[in-house]
Amino acid sequence: MGRGRNIFIVAGEVSGDMAAASLAAEILRLDPAVTLRGIGGPRMAAAGVTVLVESSTWSAIGHVDPLLRLRTHLRRLRQVEELIRRDAPAVLLLVDFAAFNLRLAELLRGAFPVVYYFPPMVSVRRGNRAAKVARLRMRLLATLQREADAYRAAGADVEFVGHPAVDVVRPSMDAAAARRRFGVPADAPVVGLMPGSRSQEIRAHLPVMLAAARTLLEIRPALWFLLPVPTDALARLVEAPVTASGLPVRVVPEIYDAMAASDVLVAATGTATLEAAVLGVPMVAVYHLPWLSYQIAKRIASVPYAALPNILARQEIVPELLQGRMRSDAIAETVRRLLDDPTRRAAMRAALRQVAAVLGPPGAAARAARHIVTELSRAR
Repeated sequence: MGRGRNIFIVAGEVSGDMAAASLAAEILRLDPAVTLRGIGGPRMAAAGVTVLVESSTWSAIGHVDPLLRLRTHLRRLRQVEELIRRDAPAVLLLVDFAAFNLRLAELLRGAFPVVYYFPPMVSVRRGNRAAKVARLRMRLLATLQREADAYRAAGADVEFVGHPAVDVVRPSMDAAAARRRFGVPADAPVVGLMPGSRSQEIRAHLPVMLAAARTLLEIRPALWFLLPVPTDALARLVEAPVTASGLPVRVVPEIYDAMAASDVLVAATGTATLEAAVLGVPMVAVYHLPWLSYQIAKRIASVPYAALPNILARQEIVPELLQGRMRSDAIAETVRRLLDDPTRRAAMRAALRQVAAVLGPPGAAARAARHIVTELSRAR
């Protein structure tokens, strides 16, 4: 296929599929004649992208996991590189998925104009990653102002477009209606469980969360639990442990409705904690990495926090239970204290609103799309 008006999109994991889908829809709204092809998932396909390879299930946790899957990683890189060279796009659009997309950008350096939406976070890392990315000569569309500043200081061509969560994170109904839909009593306290969107995260976090839920029920028998999962594949993964637990846990696909219906969330650090900040839902952030990955991450990190709201606030507004502290009894006790203290929950909501304010105004995907369409016009 000739360069013409063709954009090739590379996204991985569920979060990348979602981000790329909203961006693709905006690109097609601006220029319906554009051809969008790439690798991604069902949301991208629904938005009008011809998905050549399903990659929303591709994921790796930490710094060691990719090395353990090196053969698979290299095979996928070669496959995608070949697809892109054969497609010869006018613009190559990379979305998040840093471990894969940075290597792909190196392999294709100079072959096509490249735009990177959601470039890897550099302001929270030691070292010179920003300079390394800048040397790849890509157009970067940063979703956080702090990231844009760090990249600009390193000499990168970068624009701050804002974070799409401001637009995307919108419940379809109010909390009372959501509770009715999920079969939860209107006056019952609700805890949302969000173990992550990667299969490895679910295996690491869900058993501990369910054990914490059991402990909480012994203290507060009226509690209900919501477990939102974004895909059918993840729903199948959580079905057996949830059923075996015998706990009042509702597995639901409506992520933002479930979050908004919850009094407190227990969420894996990452995107979910930022989405909770947009909704103003109090939370406890948890995460567990394999030991070696954690040791590497600890040495690379330049900030003492893991949850995005804390990173953006530069202080701990959300309690974090990481690694050995991520025990079921610790989770249960931290959630109990939040449920028992409405004043503390209100203070956390106020702090989360301040975090959400730094994400920029609505329209991030539309602004990013305008930059991409402009890049497409230059490349023709």
